[in-house]
Formats: sequence, structure tokens, C-alpha cells
Amino acid sequence: MNLFGALIFILGATPVCAATPGRFISIIAGTQLSTRTYVHFYIENEIGQRTGQLPNGHRVSEIPGTRNSYGTEALSNDVTGAPGFESVQFGLTDLPSGQFKLVLVPLATTSYFLRLDITNDNYSSSDNDYEGYAVAGTTIVYNFEFQPTASIPPPVTKTVTLTGLRQSIQAAFKIGQIGDAKFVAKLDKILADAEKALAKKGGKDKDRENKKEAVAKLRKFIKELEKAFKGEKDEDRDEDDDKDDKKHAEKEHNKPAKRFVSETAFKSLKGDAEALIASLDGKPGKGDKDD
Repeated sequence: MNLFGALIFILGATPVCAATPGRFISIIAGTQLSTRTYVHFYIENEIGQRTGQLPNGHRVSEIPGTRNSYGTEALSNDVTGAPGFESVQFGLTDLPSGQFKLVLVPLATTSYFLRLDITNDNYSSSDNDYEGYAVAGTTIVYNFEFQPTASIPPPVTKTVTLTGLRQSIQAAFKIGQIGDAKFVAKLDKILADAEKALAKKGGKDKDRENKKEAVAKLRKFIKELEKAFKGEKDEDRDEDDDKDDKKHAEKEHNKPAKRFVSETAFKSLKGDAEALIASLDGKPGKGDKDD
């Protein structure tokens, strides 16, 4: 017997009829194993028209000529009736061609998952699965183009900034997917140094050098993530650091803090850093001499 049954609640949404061939997208988003949905979203077209749930909680349907549904899907225990995992589900038909933004709206500092499926006359894209970290009061943007007659699925790109990456580190730390505090501070400083490099003023040649410096910092960030994920010792630490941590732990009656990175945090943070390197004309995984 299946212990879980699906309960679907459509909240103030327009029912979606049979999907028009070539003009359909569906989205599922939520927070990991949460009984409450802390991540909502909306679609925005090139001229700023939106469909979905805005940061103020209002539901809108502004993109002309489309039909949509927006609601939550929750799993409850068939035996006990206890609430289970919940997510937001969205469908949009009759989608016109153009450039679109999928904007995630976090209601709390949390991790999230996202699946974006796009279907037209020639393809059905079902492999756009993403995970990441979200901070309440911010937004996260994924970009894609829709063409009803395109022969291959469009790329989906996340808008990544150094500020957003720093926020993601703090979110991952807050929910216990990266640590310890000293390691998180070290990673944040590396990214802060990359921001400082890009903020330097200069001409064309200087700007190129500033980008190379920022790329080098981002590669260092990835290297530190990889070492922690693999459980390798931090080469910047010495015996005095270890002794200080041990003394502090003994004073607080607990074990010395140990740096770590979860698999989800490693993949998400590394992926964002590599996207930033590419945006700065670098080559992820390559040395500066290859730029």
C-alpha cells in the first residue's frame, strides 16, 4: 500500500485546458522536504508583463493570450494524515515566442529545487532541474527563449552575481549545508576580494587585468570548495589554528568545528562560480594562462 497520497490545491488560478501544440511550459518548485512552500515564482516577458505570484504575494496573469494554472501540491500520509512535502506547480499554455525570465521569490532563507519543462512542436525538454539557495527578500532569475518551431530546446541560464553567490554561501551555512564559520568566512573573503578587483577603475587594459584577477579568485573559491567536499586538510591552517579550535571546543564542552560541504552545496556553489568565470571571459577549470 502506498503510504502517501497527492492532494492538489489550485489557489485562485485559471484552469489550463489542453495544451496548444508548441506552446506549453510547466514548472515545479519548492524547498527540500518541507511541509510549507517557501519559494514561489513568476514568469516575465521582454516588456515586463508577468504571470505568477509576485513578491508581495499577489497573483497576476499579465502575459496576453496565455492560460495558466498556479497552485500547491502537497503529500499527506495516508495512514496518519500528517502533512508532508509541498511544492508549487505551474502550467502556462499558448506561450508566445520571445525572451522570458523565471523569477524565484523566496519567502525564507532556504534551499530550493526547480524543474522547468518546455514543450513545442519539435521537442519536449524535461531535463532542466536545478538546486540552489535562496535568501528572503531577494530574487533569483533563470532566463530562457521560447520559439514554437525551434528544433532544439533552448538553454536555460541563471543570472549569477558575486553578491548573490555570497548570499548563497550564508544561506547554505544557516541551514547546515556548509561549515564551519571560519571556513565560510574564508570563502566569503575570497569573493569579496573578487568584487574589489572588478570595482577598480581603469582603462580597457586595466579592466582586462581586473577581470583576470577576479577569475583567479573564483578559481581559488572553487578549489577551496573541492578540498572541503573531499575532506582534504586546509593548507592555510597550521597547528596553532588546530590547537585554538580544540581549546575553544573544550571550553564550550563540544567537539572542534570541522569544515564541510554537502553534495548539494558543492554542486550549486561550484556551478554558480563557473558561470561567473564564463561571464568574465574566463574558462572554468583552466589556468589564467589559458584565458
